[in-house]
Amino acid sequence: MDTRVWSIARADDAYALRFGQPKAADPVFSATCLPSAQLLQIAVEVPQDNKIRSGDGVPLSLSSGKRRLELAASAFLGTTDGRLVVEAAVTLTPRVLDIFREGDTLAVRMPGSSQTYPLAGARTRLADFERACQGKR
Repeated sequence: MDTRVWSIARADDAYALRFGQPKAADPVFSATCLPSAQLLQIAVEVPQDNKIRSGDGVPLSLSSGKRRLELAASAFLGTTDGRLVVEAAVTLTPRVLDIFREGDTLAVRMPGSSQTYPLAGARTRLADFERACQGKR
C-alpha cells in the first residue's frame, strides 16, 4: 500500500505542494511557489537506477489528462542519502497549476524514468496552495 500523501508546507516566502511520506524531510515530488518572484519550482526525486548525474541538464515532462508541461531541468544532489533531485522553474501563472486539476494521475517523465502520482489528494489542497501562491504579490 502506498502511504505517501499530498501536503502543503511553508518556508519563509515559499509554499510547497509536496508528495511523499508523512513527515519526511524530502518528498518524491514538490511544486514550490515563490510569490514574490512569480516562480513555480518543480522538484522530482530521481530513481536510484537512473543514469542521470549531478550537474546534468534534464528534459522533464509533466502530464495529466490533456495537460502537458515540458521543462528544462537540472540535476543536483538532494539532502537525503545522496539521492538525486531534478529541478526546473517556470513562471507562476494560474494556467501552470492546471496540471494538478486534470486527470487522475500526474505522470512525470525524464530520460530513463517514468513515475505517476495520484492526484486526488493534491486536488483537496490545491485551492489553499493557489491562494497562498497568489496572495502575496
